[in-house]
Amino acid sequence: MPTPALLLLLATLLPLISAGLLMGLGKRMGRPLAGVVGTVFIAGSMTASLVAMAMWLNVPPDSPYGSGQGPVVQFLRWLPMGGESYLDVGVYIDSLTIAMFATITTVATFVHIFSLGYMADDARFHRFFAYLGLFCFSMLGLITAGTLLQMFVFWELVGLCSYLLIGFWYERKSASNAAMKAFIMNRVGDVGFLVGIGLLVYHLCHTSLPLLWMQLGGAGTMAPTDAAAGGFSYLTLTIIGLCLFLGAVGKSAQIPLHTWLADAMEGPTPVSALIHSATMVAAGVYLMARVFPMLTPDAKLVIAIVGVTTLTFGALVALVQNDIKRVLAYSTMSQLGYMILAIGIGSWVGALFHLVTHAFFKSLLFLGAGSVIHAMHHEQDMRQYGGLSRRLPITSLAFAIGVIAIAGTPFFSGYYSKSMILTHAAAYGIAAEGEGRAWANWLLFILPTAVAFLTAFYMARCWMLTFAGRPRNVRLYNDAQESWVIYTPLLGLAMMSIIAGPHIGVGHFLNGSIREATRYIESGRVAPLAPPARFAGFDSHWPVVLPTDLRTRGNAESNAIPEADQPETDTVPDTLEVAAALEHLWAYWAFAVGIGLAIAVYFRGYALTQHLARIAPVRHAMTFLENAFYIDRLYRAIFVSVARTVAFLCSAFDKYVVDGVVNGVAGLTRHLSTLAGLADRYLVDRAVTGAGEAALNIGAAVRAPQAGRIRLYVTALLLLATFALAIAVYLIGT
Repeated sequence: MPTPALLLLLATLLPLISAGLLMGLGKRMGRPLAGVVGTVFIAGSMTASLVAMAMWLNVPPDSPYGSGQGPVVQFLRWLPMGGESYLDVGVYIDSLTIAMFATITTVATFVHIFSLGYMADDARFHRFFAYLGLFCFSMLGLITAGTLLQMFVFWELVGLCSYLLIGFWYERKSASNAAMKAFIMNRVGDVGFLVGIGLLVYHLCHTSLPLLWMQLGGAGTMAPTDAAAGGFSYLTLTIIGLCLFLGAVGKSAQIPLHTWLADAMEGPTPVSALIHSATMVAAGVYLMARVFPMLTPDAKLVIAIVGVTTLTFGALVALVQNDIKRVLAYSTMSQLGYMILAIGIGSWVGALFHLVTHAFFKSLLFLGAGSVIHAMHHEQDMRQYGGLSRRLPITSLAFAIGVIAIAGTPFFSGYYSKSMILTHAAAYGIAAEGEGRAWANWLLFILPTAVAFLTAFYMARCWMLTFAGRPRNVRLYNDAQESWVIYTPLLGLAMMSIIAGPHIGVGHFLNGSIREATRYIESGRVAPLAPPARFAGFDSHWPVVLPTDLRTRGNAESNAIPEADQPETDTVPDTLEVAAALEHLWAYWAFAVGIGLAIAVYFRGYALTQHLARIAPVRHAMTFLENAFYIDRLYRAIFVSVARTVAFLCSAFDKYVVDGVVNGVAGLTRHLSTLAGLADRYLVDRAVTGAGEAALNIGAAVRAPQAGRIRLYVTALLLLATFALAIAVYLIGT
């Protein structure tokens, strides 16, 4: 196996080793040694990942693997499926795998360092780091998986670890409920994932990703009337795609399986930073990216609709939240909606590019919120904050960088990834209009563009209410202070939030994954099938276009798109040029408008909004948004109440029918037994006893003359002789 692949396997195993070590010896290590051990192991994992990335980028031109050249694929046969078919297990490593490893391990290392200070006083300090290690191992295992079945195994491990971490403070009822809710909601989505895998195994007898791409790679450009591809009809392929997407809906908190995400804030803040940035919620987007070649146009349209609905919903709800972690939770939901939308409209690189940039600035924002919460004695309500920039200057600065990045400010990472998605959304609208499809396709560009303004507004609002103005709780304000072990990770993530855009070439690096998959499949190395003349799995994706690309012909030519990425039609560059112009016209200044409006509204804290809340329609709208459209209550009314009613009826049926029948039969048996006992006692026993007594009495009567006394016998004999003589005399006399 090539060295980069070995390094990634080492990076995967190190967190597992640390988890096992801490579970066995962590208590003896105590604080802070247990945390330091966990941090050293994950730092080792990060080092191995970065070295693997460096080697991946610098392979010789004739190497069969490397950036833009080919993946590392290793499979072993596992379960025979009949004939020559087997369920395989193995690894598939390409540029996407490398980028995900570098992102996850870097964020996880900063989260571990932050946790050394944040969890320093926790009684289960060593167990927390053990859970973190197990969680990182599960996520990294998922990234290296070469088959969907293998991915599902690690997918479930990620779900189990999230349950342990969200409910880490299980003494609190709210935390244990939140963990249970996240677990159940994710299992609902997993049912769809499992059904999708089952359909693939039933028809193809394998779940190997390269083989699936090769057999079903034409799905993206397939029409409903086209002949079956790979043994599947268009409808069956669409159903399989949507089943797999249901798994992503649960894991990435998309509507309607989104309600667990905000409640998951009950877990420790470092957990929120890890789960909501680079790991658990990112798994759904990663899954969709891996199955992208198998998605039909209709499946992708449904995915896009769910994505745009989620991003709009999350942004609207985030506008009025007062809990700082809930603001970030709904913000995460909205940004995940951008990524899912991107998958749906064919912005494959845009979705993964935004996943990477979002991982850095969202973990920065969560850890910044954790620094504030730690300084304010675990108070999370922003109505108790205000003016903290004077007490927490470094946290304030780092948090501001995160806000600027997520707001889409030029020169910060979030600007480039979000602009790529919006440009592709505009191109999608143009293409749809050109094909005569409904005008509603333009909503896939209009809504995310509008949400870009809202994103800048609610994140700037969060900063203003936390760090600007006057303190609203003087006692907490005076006690607030920050420590180096907590703000040091913020500085590292702040730097990554700035440079993770085009400065380190993330977008084009991710694009190399498409070239690697295409070359691998067309090379004929995917046994046992013959290679296709041309692999069309990524034909429906849009080329990489950064905000400065294609704005002018000159720039478009200077940023020439690699030939392998160019779609067939010559109209695509013109479409992208127009789309980039539309994005620039409508979304470029979103950061300035949103941030400026938030500063104007919250310059005096809540004063203006409290005044506006006196207007009934505004107050009702704010209450509606604050309660997240009452969807949680709706679920409780429909599903929880129905479930409770069904459970009550089942309990009553069990108690009064099942138990009644059993108890009735038992009672009847008992009464019959009593009667049988009485009959036995008074009839049978007495009959037997009576017969015995009669025999005894007769025997006694018979035995009475047999006393053994000679005198008695002689007396009796004399009496009998006298009696006989008397009778004889009497008879003779008569």
